[in-house]
Amino acid sequence: MKINKNITSTIYTALFLILLLTGCLDSSESEFERQVREADEMILNYLETNNIEAEKQQSGIYIEKLHENQDGKQVVEGHIVGILYTMTHLEGDYEVEAHEDSLNPLRFSNSLQGNYHSIYPAGLNYEIGKMREGEKYRFFIPSYQAFESYSHKDFFDAYSHFIIETELVEVKTEDEIYEEERASILNYIEEHQLEAASYPNSLFHIVLEEGDGDHPSSSSQVTLHFSRKYLDGTVIEQTTDDEPLSANLNGSQLVRGFEDGVLLMREGEKAKLIMPSKLAFGKSIQVIPQALREIWAADEELMPFMPATKPFSPVIYEVELLSIQ
Repeated sequence: MKINKNITSTIYTALFLILLLTGCLDSSESEFERQVREADEMILNYLETNNIEAEKQQSGIYIEKLHENQDGKQVVEGHIVGILYTMTHLEGDYEVEAHEDSLNPLRFSNSLQGNYHSIYPAGLNYEIGKMREGEKYRFFIPSYQAFESYSHKDFFDAYSHFIIETELVEVKTEDEIYEEERASILNYIEEHQLEAASYPNSLFHIVLEEGDGDHPSSSSQVTLHFSRKYLDGTVIEQTTDDEPLSANLNGSQLVRGFEDGVLLMREGEKAKLIMPSKLAFGKSIQVIPQALREIWAADEELMPFMPATKPFSPVIYEVELLSIQ
């Protein structure tokens, strides 16, 4: 049987186009897949160039174990960890930030908070659970587990990869942190010789200047001035003379300890309200480099739930209750 050469040529051409199209479909990649591939290539090249042995995790992060401690406390879900670290930009090989204060390690919760991580770069949130207390790891974090397209002229470019050398110096429960915070508050009150009314939830109320008005109720709207500080006196946030805060005492505008404290005050009163983090900003969100917290907290469109207050920090509110409506 003779086969028409034109038909044969058409069949071969069709088969070739099908194979070509199939190959193109198979080899196509999304923008995210390209980002993952390029990040992996970049990190692998760095490891090979510097003769570093590191193990890739499912998250895409590579881990180099610098010091192991099999007797150390294992991190589990819900633990609060304290770390010392040096953060380096992988491409430029320059230091972004270091934190080496062993008496005040950087703390964050080994947990996720809704759609938000407890620490950024997010890669640490995923992989800190591999560590034990007393261990030191080096994390090679690709851009998609760091800050992705975000950039800041003072810190790093978009799609940057990082090396974070991390020493895990403490592993604690939330109860242990609470007891530690309560002790630091009591020490502050004693050192400053303050007369404080204390409450079972560990809120402390110190009257600085008596008011002669009524107490607000839980349905009141109040106008007040306030400043929020850490125990060391560092101011986190405050109102200005011409812009007092107006708030409804309905459980949604003020943190729990602030609202509970205002309910104890009289109109015209000035007071200090001291509280542990569980009455304030609790786990909050941690950020490395730490200077990004203030920037993100000020930009509500970029990070709408970023508090200006660091995680697990007791705070002092100095309040003047101007009026009650």
